[in-house]
Amino acid sequence: MSNLFINRLIPIENYRLEWENFLVPDTTEYQTYKQNSKLELAVKPNDVFWYIREKENSVLLSTGTWGTKQSIANRLITTTQSEHLYSSSLWKKFSANRCLIPVTAYFEWQMQRTGKKHKLKIEFKDKNSFFGGIWGPLPENLTWVTILTQTANEKTAEIHNYGDNKHRQPIVIRKENQRFWLNPKLNSESEIKKLITQFQENDITTEDLDYEQTLFD
Repeated sequence: MSNLFINRLIPIENYRLEWENFLVPDTTEYQTYKQNSKLELAVKPNDVFWYIREKENSVLLSTGTWGTKQSIANRLITTTQSEHLYSSSLWKKFSANRCLIPVTAYFEWQMQRTGKKHKLKIEFKDKNSFFGGIWGPLPENLTWVTILTQTANEKTAEIHNYGDNKHRQPIVIRKENQRFWLNPKLNSESEIKKLITQFQENDITTEDLDYEQTLFD
């Protein structure tokens, strides 16, 4: 996926209806969240955004920085291939630190036959969608988050059609799997793989933000 997604700020009341033992941080950031809970945030690498994770048998609303710096790469890592969650010694350390990121849309660049790149918006029809990710600790009780990816479906493969990591898409955790996804006690590779499903073309709408109208349209 590209370097931009839309983080959905869910009203706290909705979270409490959905999750037992739901916790919110006692911070000034939480007051800001409440004031802006009907808004959506455009998130770029290194930006702070909102997600949920399990902590001591409760579901916690958390802030995280999108991306992590690790010795395996000389760049900020914002996405991680879900296929490597257990095969990589680095990511396996964080395999139980799974989280859900409320999202409405993300963006990709598509290479055109002309050689130009077009920015496309990929929006989820289900407005209650969540990316699956993993998190890790930072100083001062902060956290980093990377979004897990998988092989793209036919439509998103057409969009994400160039680069070293082409034909990928973020994973979206279905509602019936979300409680299991957040449970750190459930952490065998076979169990977690069953929770990862591939969203399809009929789950999304796409918009070419750089579409150039011609006389033949």
